[in-house]
Parts: sequence; C-alpha cells; structure tokens
Amino acid sequence: MVKSLEWIFSTDRSIFKAINRCKEQTHYHFSMGLLTHLGGAVITVTLAVSLLIVSTPEWRGVAIQSALALIISHLIVTTLKKSLKRARPYLVVGDSYVIRNPLQDSSFPSGHTTAIFSLFTPYMFYFPGLILILFPLALIVAISRISIGLHYPSDVIAGAALGFTTALALYQVWMFLG
Repeated sequence: MVKSLEWIFSTDRSIFKAINRCKEQTHYHFSMGLLTHLGGAVITVTLAVSLLIVSTPEWRGVAIQSALALIISHLIVTTLKKSLKRARPYLVVGDSYVIRNPLQDSSFPSGHTTAIFSLFTPYMFYFPGLILILFPLALIVAISRISIGLHYPSDVIAGAALGFTTALALYQVWMFLG
C-alpha cells in the first residue's frame, strides 16, 4: 500500500512538472493565467445566473440543474478543502512556476475545475453537440490550474470528477422526478 501511494505521489509530481514546465513565466503561463479565470467564482456564478435569467423554457431545467450543481459542488469542495489540508504544489515542488499572490489554502480538490465541470456538464448531457466546445474549455481550466502552480493533476482530476458526479446526480434526480 505504501509503495502504491509513493508511486501515485511521484507520478503526480512528475505530471505536475511536465505541465507546469519551468520557474519563469512564459507566454504559455500568461495565457493559462488568463484562461484559469473561466473556472473562477466571478465567471461561473455570473454565467449560471445569466443563463437562469435568459433561458427559454427549453433550457430552463438545464440552467437550474447547472446552477444547483455549481452550488452543491462548491459546498463539497469547501468541506473537503477544510478537512484534507494538502499543500499546494508550488510550496512543495522545487523550481515550479506560480502566479503572483498565489492561494495558500488546501489544494485538494481544485475548486475552479469542480466549478467549470459542474456548470458545463448539464448542458453537455442535454445538448451533446456542445461537448465539442464545453469539454475542451473545462479541460483547459483544469490544465491551467496545474500550469500556474496551484494544483497537482490529482487535484484537478478529483475536481472534474466531483463536478461531473454532482451534475450527473442532479440530472438523475431531475429525470426521476420529471
């Protein structure tokens, strides 16, 4: 068991280094620093509320599920971050790039990744054509969190799984009740 955990942590650090790349800021880091905001509270909450306001009857149920998934997954992330205090990778992995004024709370799971996946997943369920746009955007947010030094790959994988699973559970409840 210990060897398995050592392998997981070692692999996590190796993948982190490959995505994070280097200590100095590059155009890659700058771009990822901008794209990461797509999963931040300001954009995800604004998008969820805007979609609730402007949605047609056809889209109303999806918008409600999306907003609920965002709220519920945020509560779960907050609880996990308070209980599982994992140091952010820029504090642990040497020679890594990190943005200015980095977060110092727990890195597990990635809240930005959870938010974007919980927000987008209901739309991907109901309108599969949107997968070609929404999934790559969510994936970019996940990768950006690693590239700017704030998360390990396992943090963003957990965040994506949490956001997806929360949205899936709400979709199933909605279908059962509907």
